[in-house]
Amino acid sequence: QRAYRLIHELSEKLVEEEQKKESEMENQRPKNLIASLVSSLNEEANDEQASSGLTRVEIFDEILMMILAGYETTSTALSWFIVFVSKNPQVQQKMKEELREHHLLMTDDLKYVPQLTEENLASLIHCECVTKEVLRLASVVVFTTRVATCDTIVDDVKIHRGQTIFIALNNINTDARYWHHADPQQFVPERFLGEDKNHHPLAMIPFGGGHRACIGQELTWLELKTI
Repeated sequence: QRAYRLIHELSEKLVEEEQKKESEMENQRPKNLIASLVSSLNEEANDEQASSGLTRVEIFDEILMMILAGYETTSTALSWFIVFVSKNPQVQQKMKEELREHHLLMTDDLKYVPQLTEENLASLIHCECVTKEVLRLASVVVFTTRVATCDTIVDDVKIHRGQTIFIALNNINTDARYWHHADPQQFVPERFLGEDKNHHPLAMIPFGGGHRACIGQELTWLELKTI
């Protein structure tokens, strides 16, 4: 409750600050997401006939979602990355070698700090494999849900239309039926260079799958590889 109240107070402060800015800069397009949300809030307040914008409660929900889904999940994934890499020094060494090969290894004295671009990030194949393996073994979101659209049977279990199905992501991510390069319970980044490179698209879904997958997954991949 204390954390919830703190986030609520922060949200109120952000909204109030943005409302002051908006009143000072009329007829200017919003420059960030918070500004866009506040603009929608003002639409709601000014529209007496119909509900066209967002309410204050809805804006709070959006800000809460940004904090929990856009920050907490990425930081948790990075924490797991540190755990796995620290336990596997050979993996850390390979990553350093790849960075050195592409002139992206920063010097200890910070005299050389490489400039990252989308192109040189894409060239870090081993680093990408390590990132994928971390998310496979330590999925930040432990389950997702779907609603059955028809009656069906899965592994002799009857599922009726309208039932909510809980999908355990960690179970899927380590299912030996879909991972063959090495023991799926072991941390082996090279699996994504071998037989498991073309794994079943739903055998690893740290961001969910289908049309309702996480809309921020591409940004998360970019953040993880960059850091």
